[in-house]
Amino acid sequence: MPKIVHKQNDNTKYNRINQIYEMLKNNVHGMTITELSKELDVSTKTIQRDLHEVLKDFGAIKEGRTWKIDPKLTQDNLASNEKLILGILDEMAKGAGGIFYSKAHSLLSQVTQQLEHPIFANINGEYLEEKNITLFEQIERAIKQKVEIKFDYENYNFHVKPLKLAFFDGFWYLLTLHIGKKDEVFKKYHLKSIKNVQALEVNFEILQIVEDRLRYANSVWFNLDEQFVVRLFIDKSIRKYFERKPLRGQTIMGEDRDGSIEIEIKLTHEMEIIPLILWYIPYIKVLEPQWLADDVKERVHDYLKEIL
Repeated sequence: MPKIVHKQNDNTKYNRINQIYEMLKNNVHGMTITELSKELDVSTKTIQRDLHEVLKDFGAIKEGRTWKIDPKLTQDNLASNEKLILGILDEMAKGAGGIFYSKAHSLLSQVTQQLEHPIFANINGEYLEEKNITLFEQIERAIKQKVEIKFDYENYNFHVKPLKLAFFDGFWYLLTLHIGKKDEVFKKYHLKSIKNVQALEVNFEILQIVEDRLRYANSVWFNLDEQFVVRLFIDKSIRKYFERKPLRGQTIMGEDRDGSIEIEIKLTHEMEIIPLILWYIPYIKVLEPQWLADDVKERVHDYLKEIL
């Protein structure tokens, strides 16, 4: 398999849409789909989909074979791509519950009154009530100020250094360094289960290695242990899903003639990737490490033995 190294960002699609918008806005004569395709190194079908499904509703117009941004809209104080982003944020806020949405929608409406957009997003996240938002703000403040906190959680009291508020698989978590009698341990707490937060007058600093590893968190199974590399074979039939929504830190290492690819990703716990592998079987295969491939094989074997 020929080596093709291609790093991807989580927001690849939206970066591309923004690039298309900027190119059309800055080119008074417009651009054809073929020209855009060559500039961004994607298929003409992808460009057509971006134009018709997204950008057409935010000022992109077709004149003959060329596309451009409607000159009337470029005079707005708020650019069309900014309205697009605000529209997406407004729709995403609905998934967090009525109280959160009412606050978010009110805030976004102060920026623009044009939130009658054609976007629908189902984030499927847990609802945040008024007390949860107050808790969120309290912990966020402690994180920014880098002060230690204490709180009650499942009938126990904990003393921690708050690191990040994280959204994993529809749930909010607080990532922390739990302060024990002898050492500090990385722990995660379900945000809505935290009660009676008390900010302490004790400041702390976060080591750079901790900051760096937090950027690679893919799921609630993430920890601060040393990372290991996982290499996966992705069949051509599911390749598009790993391109549309790349895993954090994902790198495409090679491409087969039939369109299948190999990817690498750095993890700290096998359960960051095992559920995804089981979801896509038989169109995905663990190439490295061998112990992970054996783990997946054993899980599948045990499951089949149970149901057959």
